[in-house]
Amino acid sequence: MNIKQLTLAAIAATTGVALAAIPEVSNVTMTQAANRLVTITYQLTDAPAVVTLDIQTNANTSAAANDPGWTSIGGVAVCNAQGDVWKQVSGKATYTITWQPDQSWKGPDENGFKIAANGARARVTAWPLDNTPDYMAVDVSAAAQPNTQTYYPAADFVPGGVTNSIYKTTKLLMRKIMAKGVEWTMGSAKTEVGRNSTREETHQVTLSNNYYIGVYEVTQTQWGEVATNSTVSASFAAERTMRPMEKVCYNEIRLKCNSSAAATADEIANYSWPKNPNPSSFLGLLRSKTGLDFDLPSEAQWEFAARGGYGSGYWNNGTAILDSTEDENLKSLGRYLGNNPGGGTEDSSLAPSAGGTAIVGSFAPSDWGLYDMHGNVWEWCLDWCENDISEINGKTNIDPVSPAKPLSDANVTGSNRVARGGAWNGKAQYSRPAGRNPISPTYRGAFNGFRVVCQGGLQ
Repeated sequence: MNIKQLTLAAIAATTGVALAAIPEVSNVTMTQAANRLVTITYQLTDAPAVVTLDIQTNANTSAAANDPGWTSIGGVAVCNAQGDVWKQVSGKATYTITWQPDQSWKGPDENGFKIAANGARARVTAWPLDNTPDYMAVDVSAAAQPNTQTYYPAADFVPGGVTNSIYKTTKLLMRKIMAKGVEWTMGSAKTEVGRNSTREETHQVTLSNNYYIGVYEVTQTQWGEVATNSTVSASFAAERTMRPMEKVCYNEIRLKCNSSAAATADEIANYSWPKNPNPSSFLGLLRSKTGLDFDLPSEAQWEFAARGGYGSGYWNNGTAILDSTEDENLKSLGRYLGNNPGGGTEDSSLAPSAGGTAIVGSFAPSDWGLYDMHGNVWEWCLDWCENDISEINGKTNIDPVSPAKPLSDANVTGSNRVARGGAWNGKAQYSRPAGRNPISPTYRGAFNGFRVVCQGGLQ
């Protein structure tokens, strides 16, 4: 392989608007040794900050720093960089990144590239902690340590690619959702196919914060890595390691430990949102393991993410909702009744090819890069379920003073929580973004699962 000449050009960068002080990168240098190892150094003001890297090339070696002809070589080629990159950094006078290009940037003939002097540059970007990059990967393995999450600016920078099995087993991959201040319509228009006229009244919602949401539903392996105290029955045979966690109730995710029993008054009062989850619940253990504020999504957060930027009448890839039973446009997006890639009997105990739940990520992603928001398993949300939530503007439907009751009417005792997204055993209509399902918080159904959200400092 020819040695890549990457010695003479570098550039610093910062992100756009942020509420906190914007960190600034300066004095970027880039050199390459005879063994092809590239070393990049930089300095940083207003640390701590999250730092990411890109390598750019330009055939015009005399181009100015802001010349739009500079082009990224792609995240796949850069994501193996190590050192003071892809994470929060602070406390150094000079920071160092190393990159071994011959391991990841081999070229179409596997002989690599030779870049002329001044023909390549390192773009080091500093992100303020309230506006971190689009993807966050969080270790949940036995060796996981708190606050060691890594960040990536786009899907192609995620090591191994978004569909790598590691993000379905020992790591949680999270996607940033830019929801703050966006006015949107929650619910479904009266003309939407398959609409539930009782529970989907349209209303305007504006969420107050951006957030991260799981690219995938939490899998059975991820549950086992976190909830080591769990007695929930789950088979971790080979065909189930990357299938969604199922037969799990709301209470054991947030309020209790190892039990589908009704939560006591004290448990509801002490561990209901906005208070922290029970330390021995799945979410409590996940928070302890990672140091991050993981939770279930509110149903407004869930629906905003599930829509992928589209309104009533559309799936999250922009195709129209066509049919309430079998929808041709949904077949590529999610596992629902009859849409079984392997054919066979509908039975959650079976392998995916024979009729069970699908391995997460088996279908196409939404236009926002999220998988299985339509179908596979119903996903628990934080909220108590009421038919009409049009007056609460997307707030989480839990009365903070009386957490056993919905927000909109403190005289009504909550009995069911909300689940979203449909499941493998339901018709297409239940997988619509506006679909809402009231389920007892103690119920462990073969179609109940969840995904997590995380504020992670985002504003």
